[in-house]
Amino acid sequence: AAYGCYIWPSALVMSDYVWYHRDAFADCTVLERPGTSLPSLVLAKTNPSQRLILSDIPSILPVVRGCLRLNDLDESANALWIRELVWGETSTVSRLISDVEHQWTTSIDYILGSDTFYDPADFEKLLVTVSYIIHRHNPKCKFITAYQERSAKRSIQYLLDKWGLQCAIIPRESFDFDEFRFTSDDDMMGDEQDHAVPLVKMNAGSLSSVFMLVISSK
Repeated sequence: AAYGCYIWPSALVMSDYVWYHRDAFADCTVLERPGTSLPSLVLAKTNPSQRLILSDIPSILPVVRGCLRLNDLDESANALWIRELVWGETSTVSRLISDVEHQWTTSIDYILGSDTFYDPADFEKLLVTVSYIIHRHNPKCKFITAYQERSAKRSIQYLLDKWGLQCAIIPRESFDFDEFRFTSDDDMMGDEQDHAVPLVKMNAGSLSSVFMLVISSK
């Protein structure tokens, strides 16, 4: 549960991606596995026309609500939901899909996730959930995730094949990501002290190992 209480390097990359492509999310329904909710906060602040669903395990939902309050955002029946969603449990995702279809009379267009491929024990549970949404709800839905490579031996290809999904890399150049804006050094940390709000800084090696992926139906 503590995983959802930090801003991970992947969240910075994902947030830059949604900021750069913010117009593409206008009038869309977006489901995020949020934790500290950084990508959703970016969308909520820049695109009031979209519908956002912030979903996580029950113990993390207070963190999500706290992040919203700190950014002067509130839950809304028409535009912003906070919902429980446990990967691999089709009952929770089925209820969510039903609510989206009946209350918003629409479908989920995008699923966002930062560092979702962290624990190999959860890889299939995550992809089962993504597959369920795509194959039983909206075949055009795309899962966009920022993935930090921690081992070259890890692969999700066999799981993608098993659940009828395909994956492609999103080049960093496609959203002008500049990791040096988030890299800590003595000069930058000194400048940070002059800001009323501290800047988020990361180790350069951590950011270099983050890749953006888009997963969709085959």
